[in-house]
Amino acid sequence: MTDRRFLSADIDPAKDTNVSNLKQQAMQLIHQELTEDQDLHDDAAVAILNDYEGMGAETFLKQLHTYSLILNALENKVVLQKMAPLLANMLRAGIYKVDGEALDAVTVRRDAIQVHVDGKSTMIGTVNAELLTILSLGKESRDTERQLMVIDQLVKRRNEKNLQAVSHAFKIPMHDTEKITLLIEKLFDGQGNFIRKTFEPMIDELARHGNHSFELLWCYFKVLKGRANRVSFLNALQHLISRIKRPKHALRFLLADFCRHPDRVEPSDRNAIMLANILLRTYNKELDVDIEMTPEEVLNVRNGLDRNVVHYAQFRIDSVEYRFSSKVVTIHEKMVALLNATKPGKQAPSVRHLLFLEREIFIFLSLLSGKTAHLILVSALNEYGDPKAGIYRTLRAATYLPVFLQHLKIIVRGVGRVGTRDDVGLLRQISEYGYQLSEISGTPENQRSVVRTMAWIENVIRSITTANWHSA
Repeated sequence: MTDRRFLSADIDPAKDTNVSNLKQQAMQLIHQELTEDQDLHDDAAVAILNDYEGMGAETFLKQLHTYSLILNALENKVVLQKMAPLLANMLRAGIYKVDGEALDAVTVRRDAIQVHVDGKSTMIGTVNAELLTILSLGKESRDTERQLMVIDQLVKRRNEKNLQAVSHAFKIPMHDTEKITLLIEKLFDGQGNFIRKTFEPMIDELARHGNHSFELLWCYFKVLKGRANRVSFLNALQHLISRIKRPKHALRFLLADFCRHPDRVEPSDRNAIMLANILLRTYNKELDVDIEMTPEEVLNVRNGLDRNVVHYAQFRIDSVEYRFSSKVVTIHEKMVALLNATKPGKQAPSVRHLLFLEREIFIFLSLLSGKTAHLILVSALNEYGDPKAGIYRTLRAATYLPVFLQHLKIIVRGVGRVGTRDDVGLLRQISEYGYQLSEISGTPENQRSVVRTMAWIENVIRSITTANWHSA
């Protein structure tokens, strides 16, 4: 995604030109470069025009094989630098639409893939590294989906068959599976609510089982859908992770779950990103007290970030850029739809929930930096910084205006952390909108909020220009 306004409430959510543009560019290169081999030209054209929706294992195998042949044919040509990212972005956009059994059929090797279809095994060698990464991440999401399914079955009925399914899905020995699941089941009441007082005596035993305890506990919480003690549960998970001392593994698992369905919003999404914000830092006051949301003051933190975890998170987000960005767009689109609803009702998730989720995402990306973080934050700055933007013209905008303005301040501060000199023009443009923003609903509190945000914009512009001047 490269559109700096892809979060705009003025964009038709049904309009998806990005993949069409990728296909058009790839087809032009095919017509220009693969003229000597008509069979490869025709197969390449079919592969590029294919829709990934529900794609089965046999078609997926042919798709991957053709992609590999295209790149091999262009190996010694300059045009490879254009074609490789086009194919990667098309696969990145489509892989979550592929039939689950097609992904199950793929095994990713060091520089190759092996595909099992109808009892036959096909090896595709020397596969592009970016395609391998996309396939690996796609399989991780598929594994997470399977893990949630087997926990759901175990919660409904604890028997030998369902325990074996959990053991297989999580790759845990059967004896350990029985032991960990029994421990975890004691942590929830009959309504699926987390019981914090039972957690403390068990933490050492859970920690001895390492990452398996964390993964299973997260899946149980999602399946049980307990509403009470949500924040206490996140705090308990953070304590468990600190004992296990594997924050990168926990972050990988959470992000794979968050990106699993880019076209949906799950109740657990906010929990995942809030916990991810905790994992990025070496010290968290959230460890000592239960906090409902990540405090804005974490945007002051630089030395207190765990650099290894931050770099890993940035790599993960950039590797699944299309999926993560699509998820953020889905969240925003659902929120805009609710803001325009003539009868609010009791829809789930609520506007309030979605606004808090967006807030957590903006803070998370502000702590990361990287191309995906920069893209989303600049798009959000366009959306929340322009008083003429669609978000301010929604039917219920006045009700949530204070939250919109709080969003804008967080976004401005985030751009201050991840932005470049190229963003200064947009920041100055947003600064000129200050009076108009304060006039949308001229309450004293809203006006003070706008004044504080405009002051932050000046600080950010000064910070960016000074940093660029020193680095020149």
